[in-house]
Amino acid sequence: MSTHGVGLVEALGTLPDPVVVLFVLLTQLGDLWFYFLALSTLYFFGDRFPRLGAAVDRRRAAYLVALALGAAALTTALKGAFAFPRPAGAGTAELATLFPAPLRGLYAEAATGDGYGFPSGHATGAAVVWVGAATVVGVGSRRTRYVAAGGVAALVALSRVVLGVHFVTDVVVGLAAGLCYLAVVDRLSGRGDSPGRAFSLAVAVALAGLLLAGFGSEPVALLGATLGARIAWGALGSSLLSVPASRRTGAVNLAVGVPVFGGLFGLVYALEPAPPVAFVGMALALGGLLGTPLVGEYVGDRR
Repeated sequence: MSTHGVGLVEALGTLPDPVVVLFVLLTQLGDLWFYFLALSTLYFFGDRFPRLGAAVDRRRAAYLVALALGAAALTTALKGAFAFPRPAGAGTAELATLFPAPLRGLYAEAATGDGYGFPSGHATGAAVVWVGAATVVGVGSRRTRYVAAGGVAALVALSRVVLGVHFVTDVVVGLAAGLCYLAVVDRLSGRGDSPGRAFSLAVAVALAGLLLAGFGSEPVALLGATLGARIAWGALGSSLLSVPASRRTGAVNLAVGVPVFGGLFGLVYALEPAPPVAFVGMALALGGLLGTPLVGEYVGDRR
């Protein structure tokens, strides 16, 4: 066994099956689909999000979207730079046979990993997004928010080791890299006051990813996503921030944005098309997502 595992991968391989399945669910808290849905919803509703209210507004939700994009770009760049493999068996979902046939594919997708393993993208993203949310979402005390965010990030990181898709060092370095990136973005953006700067930094990291990871579908798609988001925010940011938030327009935004732009995002992510198609698709997906509140405002004015 590789020394990257520090012996823990083998030890965790003996956990009871129900515990492993639980960690498959927990690992989704650090997955791209979860970030897309959760952050889109926050962004669409702004300060009218149920139970959160003024604790988060559209500006800070956009900042969290920029953090998620930057974390994904950072992961791709670092994986391309180091090119370290995953543990043996990372692509095998041993417990898939416990599920009905229609669910086996979904379980296998959630419980396995492919490509390079260092650092863990889930751990990096969890450190950036969850701890980043603790810095800008004003719910409870600051200490409570950081403890909760740190706990979620740690659980996501642990889940990757439990599932056998990462070595311990993969997730430890992922958490560290994520926190370092967050510290830089937090300072440059004025703790979320300037989402545009966070988007710009994500574009810069995505460009570095092209140099380190090559011009494959994923690095090019991330460049398209970050650039599309940056252009959309630069062109429409002031107008988007002036759109009054309401639960009705938030629901309209959700009904339009998730199926249309979330669907496009999912297609590019799942199909991994040729790089030019991936670039355009992701640019439209993220740019369209950020522009969706203008649609909600238009529909609201028509009623």
